[in-house]
Amino acid sequence: KLDFKFLLILRFSLINIIGFVFLFVIYSQGYITKAIDADITNVILLIFVLFILGFLISSVRAFWISKQLNYAEAKSQNKNSIAYQYQSNIIGLDASSRNNLASSVRIKLAGKINLIKFTANTLVILGLIGTVIGFIIALSGVEAGVSSNPEEISKMITTLIQGMSVALYTTLAGSICSVWLNICYHILSSGANKLLSKIIEVGEINQ
Repeated sequence: KLDFKFLLILRFSLINIIGFVFLFVIYSQGYITKAIDADITNVILLIFVLFILGFLISSVRAFWISKQLNYAEAKSQNKNSIAYQYQSNIIGLDASSRNNLASSVRIKLAGKINLIKFTANTLVILGLIGTVIGFIIALSGVEAGVSSNPEEISKMITTLIQGMSVALYTTLAGSICSVWLNICYHILSSGANKLLSKIIEVGEINQ
């Protein structure tokens, strides 16, 4: 039986490699550059910056959770191991106290990855804000009484196209980046739940 000590890292890496391949393909086709150039509000750049920050945080958390899982599986005596700290703290405690301590570990693990979920939700909101701004830009060019002036009509159409481009591109960028980070979050969440289960299981066996 093979022991996949770094299964969480493998899953996390595989998902993100697929994502970056997809990103490279659309970049090579010029779609990303086209979207950035069309967005006069720079909301897309803000979305990309926040996404990269969220991805970096999720990568660090993935390595941390994977390491803690390895400690727990190996019943390591490393003082940086949450499993070891939990087992040391539950010595002599009754069931109620152990349950309270397990709850505090759960909160600690959730706190490690909640920022990723928050960032993913923020990306969606930024996309929606970009949509609203785009419609405002589009509608700002609409004026009554210009139907007889071809030059004014041309300007109005240009503004409409510009506004709609901002609205559609920001929505698309925010949605894609949010889905990507949410997938990373769910991988880390499942790893954190597995870690918590292993910590409690080992602790109860020792008790």
